[in-house]
Amino acid sequence: MSGGRMTRRGSSCVVFDVELAPEHLPAEWTEGPLPALLSDGSAADRDRRLTYFEPRVGESLFGTPARPSRWYLRHPGGADEPAVEAMELLRVPAAAGLRERDAGLCVLHVHLGDDPRTDLAALAALPTDHGRLAKLLPRGVRVAAGASRAWTLTHVTFPHGPPPAVMPAAYAGWETHDQWLWLLASRSPLERFAPDPEDTALFAGRVRFSADWQALVLRDGTAFVGLSPDPGGEGTFHATAAHHVHTIYLDVFLLGRLQHLGANSLANTVSALSAREADAHRLLRLEGRLIELRRALWSSHITSRGKANELLERFQEQHRLEQLLTHAGTGLAETARHVEAARSRRASVALALLSAVGLPFGVAYAAGALWGTPGPWTLLVATAVALLLTAAAFASLPPLRGLVSDTVWDRAED
Repeated sequence: MSGGRMTRRGSSCVVFDVELAPEHLPAEWTEGPLPALLSDGSAADRDRRLTYFEPRVGESLFGTPARPSRWYLRHPGGADEPAVEAMELLRVPAAAGLRERDAGLCVLHVHLGDDPRTDLAALAALPTDHGRLAKLLPRGVRVAAGASRAWTLTHVTFPHGPPPAVMPAAYAGWETHDQWLWLLASRSPLERFAPDPEDTALFAGRVRFSADWQALVLRDGTAFVGLSPDPGGEGTFHATAAHHVHTIYLDVFLLGRLQHLGANSLANTVSALSAREADAHRLLRLEGRLIELRRALWSSHITSRGKANELLERFQEQHRLEQLLTHAGTGLAETARHVEAARSRRASVALALLSAVGLPFGVAYAAGALWGTPGPWTLLVATAVALLLTAAAFASLPPLRGLVSDTVWDRAED
């Protein structure tokens, strides 16, 4: 069944990793997030969206006047079908800890055609479509190395609501809006991946907004589906909902993407740090990086209004971000304990060796001063006696030999 022809509205935000050099952007690019024009004539611009989010995440999403981090362009040249209506660029903040200083995210605001499911399958593979991207990406922007799949945020409504059935008879037990939520959020045609109709965990990422619409957050995409009829026009509830998807809810998921990048980068760095390479200075830098990541990016409570917090929590759950960050923190703590224990052991061994060697020399020199005649010969004899006493002590006392073994082992580890 070609249920896609029954849609009233269909749009998507397509997000993928890029390498970004803002100083080379063409002059027609405007600083700030893409402002949506609302039905009351106002615009959901940077200042208005800052009032929606807590200040601690505003800088990461929108930058500052002194250090801008977001730009947009309406109706970019080279846009094709499905029509790209606008583009945004977001510089990944330093708090994410990526080594690449020019890491960024590109967002395409796309109008979907008659069959949004087919469009989304093509859009998901966009980072590998270099010919199409060459027409879209401006000077100073290129797809990041290794980027293969895009993340999508999709909004669809229907003129008569609820949406029509779109999946085979095996899924007749699913509500029709669940069929659309799954297909749009997963971007996977049934012939490529057919979900288990009995698996209720598939909809663990559901967010219920109202009787008018719902969302489903999955690993690779999120779908918003209208449940009530959409008469069309710009003065309706569903028109406002579409604006929210392309502004504040997009911002929510961009923050989640930044958290994902930062947590993964830190976890990879910690896991690659061997005990031989660990030292106090390197651990201090990594601990500072973890603190900065938590300060600037990490939060599940980002606003006191709306469903944004719930959407972000579902995104974090899909990517297991809390577990990932906890694992990185635990790894850092265990490595720090190892380094501290090694330092303490080395200090103890050094003190013990100093005492073991110093005592025979002290006794020999004291005896020479007491019973011998001052001079080079007495000093030489006392030194020889001290060396013999030290050698005898190390030969006869196993604990002293253990100190030497500990010293050799520590050097081998270094």
